[in-house]
Amino acid sequence: MSLRKHSHGARSVPHKRPYKASVWFALLHYLSIVATLVFAYILYRTHEERIAWWLVGSMAAIGITWLMTYIARRSARCPLCKGTPLLDTHAAKHRKAYRLRPLNYGMTAQLQVITTQRFRCMYCGTPFDLLKDHRHDLPRGDFE
Repeated sequence: MSLRKHSHGARSVPHKRPYKASVWFALLHYLSIVATLVFAYILYRTHEERIAWWLVGSMAAIGITWLMTYIARRSARCPLCKGTPLLDTHAAKHRKAYRLRPLNYGMTAQLQVITTQRFRCMYCGTPFDLLKDHRHDLPRGDFE
């Protein structure tokens, strides 16, 4: 990814709470998908009714966590262009926007935030770093 190479030029995010909520709900969503697959395999091997109820519950968890993830991804806005960099729309993408091929731009940005705490806005092309303090991006000077 090109963010690691140029991370020194990444900007900070002044309001990190929507991004952190998005990461939290995405992790819960991925865990519920894994739980569903595990319960489906166990049900296939054992045919127990108790496991079937756990499978239904994990499938319901997929739906609930998908909705919560969608809401959280929609609330995370780019500080510069006010787009939604974690939620892919049909708007024009910047030429520096990055995408892992089987996934769309929004899901790629979501995985970048989960793994590296960095992402590039797909609309304006600006790299952001969630670990960077936003006070470092303020203009310097004497404003008295």
